[in-house]
Amino acid sequence: MRTTIQFMLSKFAIAWMFALITINFNRVAIYDLGIAAVLVTTMIGLYPFFGPLQPVFGRITSRYPIFGYRRSPYLLIGLIVGSLVFPPLPGIAVAMAAGSAPAIIAGFALFFLFGAMIALMANTFLDLVAECTTEETRGRVLAGAWTGQTFSIVLWALAFRFLMPEFSIESMQLLYNITPVVVLLIGILSVLGLERRLTPEEVRAARSNPHITADTAPIRESLALLRSPAARSFFLFVLLSFPAIFLQDSLQEVFGGEVLSLSVGETTVFQQIFNGAVTVGMALTGALGARMLGISGGAATLPMEAKKRLATIGGLVASLCLVLQAVAAALGSLLLFNVALALFGLGVGVFTFAAVTMMSDMTVEVQTARYLGLWSLAQAVGLGTSFILAGVLHSLLIGSGLLAAPVAYALIFVLEGSCMVFCVLAVRGASPEALHEPVRSTASAAA
Repeated sequence: MRTTIQFMLSKFAIAWMFALITINFNRVAIYDLGIAAVLVTTMIGLYPFFGPLQPVFGRITSRYPIFGYRRSPYLLIGLIVGSLVFPPLPGIAVAMAAGSAPAIIAGFALFFLFGAMIALMANTFLDLVAECTTEETRGRVLAGAWTGQTFSIVLWALAFRFLMPEFSIESMQLLYNITPVVVLLIGILSVLGLERRLTPEEVRAARSNPHITADTAPIRESLALLRSPAARSFFLFVLLSFPAIFLQDSLQEVFGGEVLSLSVGETTVFQQIFNGAVTVGMALTGALGARMLGISGGAATLPMEAKKRLATIGGLVASLCLVLQAVAAALGSLLLFNVALALFGLGVGVFTFAAVTMMSDMTVEVQTARYLGLWSLAQAVGLGTSFILAGVLHSLLIGSGLLAAPVAYALIFVLEGSCMVFCVLAVRGASPEALHEPVRSTASAAA
């Protein structure tokens, strides 16, 4: 239980920064300051593409422990440096709105740095999960951490609404200034006593280990796993799941302003509804998922085929709710949109629980970190693509005046629902047994 709570705290710290970008910065920059959506979402969306650095960071952290710890200090470094990106952002956003080219360059530079730190944090988090859990407990810990992350966004949205109920540069600056303090305090609690300290002999062995080097093409090694058709299917599933869930994420608050005329504080309710519903959906699936399918045991220990069924059910429910959101957007109905968003969150919760626990299944024991890194890479590419695509669609459909805002958002929601359908179809080819087959073949040949 303690291990699960600490991994949840790590996600709490990361979620503060992620939520500040997708709940506050995007809304302020696009709607309140009038910066082109495609510029803002491209700036935001580029940081996940630093995901390929994760294997590189993994080799560095394995070879160069700090004070005898291979992962925890690097996680704290990522949290500290990543959080220091935020205090300069309000001033840069104002300068960007005035058309300053140096401010645009500075904004991209800060998000590049943030992307590198997210990659460092993601790698150390996954390595800690791999090293501090067993194969039997790993799925439960990952599911708990993801549930904690979605729940924390509800809390952070409340905090943002309290600190910044209406837009002003002064309140925005205060919110961004306290970010490093909040992130650091939570980060320290998340790693205290979690990782075993290496002995001096183990540290020397790590630094001299010829198999742990920073220049052995770790990215190519991870991508080599895609030779397996099962790995390709699951990679596509994870990749598509992010635009299927997050295409609207960077536009929800902007939608609230453009279509429903809500303030920056009032639009935080969207993330509270969505992430609250996702948390409930994940919790109910964890508690009742096995019973729903008529299978004994906990949902986290369900066979792969059962988890695929849960993902399919959740995904199809989410797709139908996105159609309902499209209707609400076209009608300009806040009540209908909130109801559809809540139901969408429940469907996503079922889908996410199944997807996260499947990630722990879709590994080979001797290559757990590499497979988890590959799925993390798919997440990074999918998340970045969803952000950039959202901005492109907004600028193309709304910024250009091609469509009225309600109609344009309705179309975006329908496109998101279509992506979820393709995501559900992709997971049908995933199989952990197929991942083990090459290992068995190699073992047989060696015998």
